[in-house]
This record gives sequence, structure tokens and C-alpha cells, in this order.
Amino acid sequence: MKISKIKFILLRNEEWFQFMTEFKDLAEKLTPETLGISGLFTQFLTAYADADVAADIIRKSPETAQMQEADRKRDVTFRGLADAVSAFGHHFNAGKRQAAEELTIVLDHFGNLAQKPSNEETAGIYNLLQELNGKYAPQMQLLALGDWAQELEQNNIDYETLVKQRNTELAERPKLRMTDVRRQTQDIYSKITERIEALAVVNGEDAYVPFVDELNVFVKRYNSIINQRQGRREAAAERQLPNES
Repeated sequence: MKISKIKFILLRNEEWFQFMTEFKDLAEKLTPETLGISGLFTQFLTAYADADVAADIIRKSPETAQMQEADRKRDVTFRGLADAVSAFGHHFNAGKRQAAEELTIVLDHFGNLAQKPSNEETAGIYNLLQELNGKYAPQMQLLALGDWAQELEQNNIDYETLVKQRNTELAERPKLRMTDVRRQTQDIYSKITERIEALAVVNGEDAYVPFVDELNVFVKRYNSIINQRQGRREAAAERQLPNES
């Protein structure tokens, strides 16, 4: 009676964690005491808990939905301000056209901030507003664009607040690397399967057959996933090979 082997290194993190979850559930169903693995299974549960935390860190992208929405909102406001200035460039009033031209020079200097990386955009908006609310305040007042500047400032503050909250959350999370916890968990898994095979030799197979049979079904299913993925990669590689003359 042998437990089938699986190439853990070829499983993606989510697949690997799901396999370990099914293994854990199976061992708990048939009980570690019956299987003679109580001590090792306690170690496994500790490693599994660490893997759960590490997997959760991976699942929770630093770029949260709230941050994405806040970034989109300030992009829209920035473009709205730029469009409003551009529109005044065609105003019938010469003074307002002149004010718009002067503001356009400032906006051109900073460029399209909405397309810049997030950190650069935050700093760029701050510096732009310093100019608009300082040296160019008369032009902003003449064109009644103060509310646009206030909205953009608030949008920028809201985004930066979310960034700081995200950074605090990341700093408080346990420093667990998925590579390390995978290796640790797999080592204990190997010891458990080796012990069960050894106990089956000593005590007879009857008590262990249900566990081994069901575990081998799991292994076969995940090996199939691996094989299918490798097959797709090989087929894709063949399609990219140059034609032979």
C-alpha cells in the first residue's frame, strides 16, 4: 500500500492550499488518533495555520478597491479642472481668455497627472494646487474655479489617507513568506504519509486503507491539473517554434 506522490512545486499557491485543506479535512474525518499521527498532525495544523495567513496576505492585494476608486475620482476631477480651463480659453471675454491661457501654461508644466504613477500623481497634484492657490489665485478667482481646486485637494487627501491606512495594515501583518510555509507544511505532510505507510506494514493495512485510498484520489486529481497545464504550455511552445524549411 503506497501513497501516490505529488509534485507540490508545480501547484499554484491557491491549488496547493486547497490540497492541504482537503488533506487536513480527511485526517480529521478519520481522526489522527486512529491513524497514529496525533503528534505530527498537531505540527501540521500549526504550519497549516501559518500557510492560511500567508495565503491571505497574497489574496489581499495592496491596491484595494477603495484606493482604486479614490484614485479614479481624483483623475476625473483633475481632467474636469483641465477641461474647464480649456473651455475658458474660448471665452468671449478677453480677460478670462488671458487668465485661461496663463493657467494652461501651469497645467502644461505639470503634464497629465492622471497618467502618472500614484505616488508621483499625489505629489504633482499637491504642487499644482500650491501654484493655483498661490501665484495664480487671481486667475482662479476670475474664472470661478476655486471649487474645482477644493475638490481636487480633498480627493488627493482622501487617496493619501487610504495609502497610509494600507501601509499600516501591511506593517502589522505577520511576516510570513508563502515559500517558507509551503516548505514547512510539505515536510510535515511527508512525515505523516511516511509514518502511515510504515504503520500499515507493522499493524496491517486495514485501518489505513480508507485514508490512503481517498488521499490517492486527491493526488490523482491535482496531478491531472498539473499535467493539463504542462500540456497546454508544451502545445503553446510548439506553436511558437519557427517553421522548418
